[in-house]
Amino acid sequence: MEYEIVHVIDVTARDDKDYALTTYYNEASPINAVGSVQALTRNNGSTRSRTFLGANFQLNAMWLSLKGNLWVVDDQGDVFTNASINFKQPPFERLKFNSGSFDIKWNVTEIFKGQLNAIWGTTDEDVWVTSFAGPAFHWGGQSWSKYTLPKAPNAIDGSASDDVYVVGYDGNIHHFNGNEWTKINLPSGIPQQDAFTDVKVLSRGKVFITGRSGCLLVGNANDGFTDIGSAKYSWYGVGAIDERIFLAGGEQGIFELIDGQFVCLKDKGQPVGVFETPNAINFIPAEQQPNPWFVRYEPGASREWTKVNT
Repeated sequence: MEYEIVHVIDVTARDDKDYALTTYYNEASPINAVGSVQALTRNNGSTRSRTFLGANFQLNAMWLSLKGNLWVVDDQGDVFTNASINFKQPPFERLKFNSGSFDIKWNVTEIFKGQLNAIWGTTDEDVWVTSFAGPAFHWGGQSWSKYTLPKAPNAIDGSASDDVYVVGYDGNIHHFNGNEWTKINLPSGIPQQDAFTDVKVLSRGKVFITGRSGCLLVGNANDGFTDIGSAKYSWYGVGAIDERIFLAGGEQGIFELIDGQFVCLKDKGQPVGVFETPNAINFIPAEQQPNPWFVRYEPGASREWTKVNT
């Protein structure tokens, strides 16, 4: 079936293979979107795309474990993984999925009646999933545990099993210390209803959080946060390579934080997402027609900036 809109919304990678999370829909019925994970193989400057996972509902986020197992969440409360796990709960009854031409066993479970929108973990036995309605879910290797959080989270990241952050709308920043989730107080001057769009945890002591208001919070749960941002911008995502901080600035372009200043690297592409892969950082453009693509920055490569067509 042909769709009017085909967009890459997430990117991860292992070795020389990229995985691009892709959504497909028609403008008249975006709620009927479907999704796939495309395995992208790079060879001499060209990219070959093959379906690694296809589903009849939208796929919203993915995470790649250190063992190379992929974890994916969808709009109907399902979690997919190719890790060797036997989930007790079956998937959503109307879910249909496949592994394309790959010989892969996807283990799938329904953990919630509603949209799941972010996922992160430390190992295949320690995985966090957030839902748009609020509740967060933790996979501990044998079963899922449910935690109460505010609705509309946007991103999750951490440095360890006892150092995890979730950020979202209505000024919500929450931290998990290994036992419980607590809300983080905002620095003075930050709108209490700000929409926090992304979080990057470099270490226990250094965390970056972006906001639509232009704020860029730096700090940690124990010592608090300071805003080093600017109302001139609106940030959609943050990522890092070797502690170099990069930001998606929407219509204003791609930025790097250098000596406390926001330096524009590219003023095109309208980036609305930032995702890290080995030795590179990837920016998701708002508009990708007629074919899905993203921008990769790979410092030190013979060609540092590339447009990756999927």
